[in-house]
Amino acid sequence: MRILMFRGLYLIAILLLVVGCSKSKTENNIALTLENKKAIELYAQQLAKSINDYDHALIRDSWSNEAFAKRVKNLNKVQRNVFNYIFDKEIKDEIKLNNISLVNHVNLEQGKIHTSNIKHFNSHSEITFLSIFDDSYNFIKYRVEIINNKPYLCDLFDLKSGLWYSETIKNVINLNSRYDMFSEERRAANLAMRSSNEELKKRDTLSALYYLYDIPKTHWVGNGLSLRKLNLALGVSDSTYGKVLETEFEHDQSLYLKYLYYRYWDDSENLNNVYNTLKYQTGEDLRLDSLIKSESFWR
Repeated sequence: MRILMFRGLYLIAILLLVVGCSKSKTENNIALTLENKKAIELYAQQLAKSINDYDHALIRDSWSNEAFAKRVKNLNKVQRNVFNYIFDKEIKDEIKLNNISLVNHVNLEQGKIHTSNIKHFNSHSEITFLSIFDDSYNFIKYRVEIINNKPYLCDLFDLKSGLWYSETIKNVINLNSRYDMFSEERRAANLAMRSSNEELKKRDTLSALYYLYDIPKTHWVGNGLSLRKLNLALGVSDSTYGKVLETEFEHDQSLYLKYLYYRYWDDSENLNNVYNTLKYQTGEDLRLDSLIKSESFWR
């Protein structure tokens, strides 16, 4: 019964990009050799090329569901059963779709993806990619492990939320454990989200925005909800966007919200600090400097 109850909260929590304070423990995987590192660096070049060539095969075939599942840690028995169920029914297909969508987005928007940075750790590597479009750019980071002597993707990191996808899934499950379908918070969150979506169908963007503020503060976590509010506010008016940005910035100090806030209010000093942090996290320098100079938007 708990498994069947999970779907509604899962959809909401994914939207909210639930953020927790969990950190991955040191893993006991085999240490990377010099040959492994070279193979991963070559793989990064091949993956960027395949995406730019509108080829889905490499990113589709080099994702490891098994390695990703191992990254969702510290669950009790009931939580693990929930995870196993939704992973098989929904999550693995969602990951596949997201990876395919990355290829489609880059090509349909006539963009270009570049290898921004590669960091090697004891038993895995992290590859950061920069996607550049006419007036915007974005970053995505993948965790790569050597499995059967080949590089495989096994997790992805969203710089806007500051969270690995495996952590997001774990936090969704924890939220489900904390607030079941009989809790007032859960019912209120579901009702508010459904009402907001209904107003959007009627093309009443302002009402859709107002309903999001009915979501209890227990679910005001991460910056996904803030970004949804801001996206709706942008469709109403610039003044509404400014007011929502002020409100969201009060409780969300993530790097991306800082970027949006300081850019909107033309706070060059604080915005420069955001850019420096972004450069440090992504290994970017010259390309990002060029994007900043051209006033391209981190979207």
